Amino acid sequence: NLNKDIIKTMADNPNLEEGKTYEPPNPSIKECIQLNQLMPIIDIDKNIDAISSVIYENDDLLNEFLQKVDNRTKVCKDDPKGEFIMCEQNRDGDSYRSPYSNTYYPPTEDAKYPTAPLRDLEEKLNKMFKLYIKHYYSLTTLCSVYCWELGDTLADGYGVAVLIKNSLTHQKKVNTGSWDSSNLITVTFDNEGGKKKAKYNLISTVNLAMSFEGKACGKVCLSGTIARSSHYSKVVEDYTGDEAHVENIGVLVEDMENSIRNTLDTVYLMKSKQIIDTARYNPTEGKPGIAQAKALKEVWKEGAPPA
Repeated sequence: NLNKDIIKTMADNPNLEEGKTYEPPNPSIKECIQLNQLMPIIDIDKNIDAISSVIYENDDLLNEFLQKVDNRTKVCKDDPKGEFIMCEQNRDGDSYRSPYSNTYYPPTEDAKYPTAPLRDLEEKLNKMFKLYIKHYYSLTTLCSVYCWELGDTLADGYGVAVLIKNSLTHQKKVNTGSWDSSNLITVTFDNEGGKKKAKYNLISTVNLAMSFEGKACGKVCLSGTIARSSHYSKVVEDYTGDEAHVENIGVLVEDMENSIRNTLDTVYLMKSKQIIDTARYNPTEGKPGIAQAKALKEVWKEGAPPA
């Protein structure tokens, strides 16, 4: 897009000299986002920093770009009660609130805190998802849950962020791997027939990256992102105190993450394998040589040169 803009600029300005260096027109937010989407997720830190360095003089563009694409999560180790994930949902200035101690690190004045009922729900959700990650993830996985108000009262609804960060190094045949999932839920309320109904709207985004190396495949790096949304409604008794909220949010996130895992496994990874296998053709029969490819892999595994 930038090259097209340069060509168009030269066409609109015939007095420009060829071979001379001219600064390209300022890119739009759409072009910045598209460029970031084309880059591999495994290098997301480098990608965002590189694009930000190009547009750093345009404050409005830079802020909008970071708000829309900067979904990176980092880990804070300052809280004695445990490590927690830093993100936009628990940030106040340059400080981040721990879901365990409800304390900001580094300390800050006039910080925002959830109300007592919402803080109670936050603690319950953190305990539940701590058990959840033990069943679905590795022992090094971190999960942090944060709650915040959407309005002046709980009746206006509230938001819940369930963040999961699973990083692996040298596990089995994987050199490095990471699963970063961000599950953002908005909870709103309606009164229907004299009953309070909670509406849960979920947007889940998963960034997956892995790299491995072997004789049969060489060096391989896979990375990508996938986003899904869903919604759920159920009658409840209270805005936050009802135990049904913990169960409903847990089921919603669990079902969505299972769906994303199945999609990655049965669609993306299997499709990639199918493309690689069918890309090898038998020169005599003119058909995909999957059998020959498998035999070649076995020869490589044994360390003997292929025939």
